[in-house]
Amino acid sequence: MTRQERGDAEGALRSFTWAIQLDPGFAPAYVARGAVHLAQGELRLALADADEALEIDPTNGPAYALRGETLRLLGRAQPALEAFDQALSLDPELKSETFRSYWLAARTTHDTARLLALSGEYAAAYPDDPLRHYYRGWAFVELNYTSVAVNILVKGIEATPDPPALLWFALGQAYTAEHAWPDAVTAFETTRALVQTGDTSMVVHSDQPIAELFTALGRAYLGAGRCVDAETMLKYAIDIGAPASEYSSVLEEARICQTPTPTFTPYPTATPG
Repeated sequence: MTRQERGDAEGALRSFTWAIQLDPGFAPAYVARGAVHLAQGELRLALADADEALEIDPTNGPAYALRGETLRLLGRAQPALEAFDQALSLDPELKSETFRSYWLAARTTHDTARLLALSGEYAAAYPDDPLRHYYRGWAFVELNYTSVAVNILVKGIEATPDPPALLWFALGQAYTAEHAWPDAVTAFETTRALVQTGDTSMVVHSDQPIAELFTALGRAYLGAGRCVDAETMLKYAIDIGAPASEYSSVLEEARICQTPTPTFTPYPTATPG
């Protein structure tokens, strides 16, 4: 643990492995090693350690939390939610530690009931945090009550001296859902300006926050008829990690809308002299 805290991940892995060799039934060592694997992006190894820990101790809340986060990053959001539920039922003190991951998994599955409940929990725990408006607003975006979401987010922005980028981003998404393209562009451009000055609040919403921002901005530009800007933003989103396979149709749409529509020119007809 000391090596891990000092940033010596490889040394920590060796020590945790030695601990397991000395006592193969010591579940916390598997959880600790799995956390290092997770941080290194070794998701299969992290999941194997979480499962081994749970085989030894089925009541180990941190092992369920590790399993949930690993499954989420593997794209298996529904079983991730089930693992987080188990973790919190066994160890309620994990709520703060797992909140972001739980939220992202619920977002992926569009579990509106969970999102609404989580937004209420966040507001109760942090009544003065401006991000409470994001959680509440986003829950209503997912519920397709976009006018309610706009109202919540606008009031939150107006009530906050320096509203974080994430509030503007969520507002842009609410406007996008309403096809209010100029308002969406304004909200996303404000988000981008704040991010460029060092605002990191977007990480609450996504594992790829910048790619998601430029994707949203590109779609808003397209809706507003700014087709060249749309193509530029979407290409940049792909360059920094957005999946290209999911962007082919919208990119094609951005390119097509830059091509002027041909106008019909009637040919002169010969008339008998």
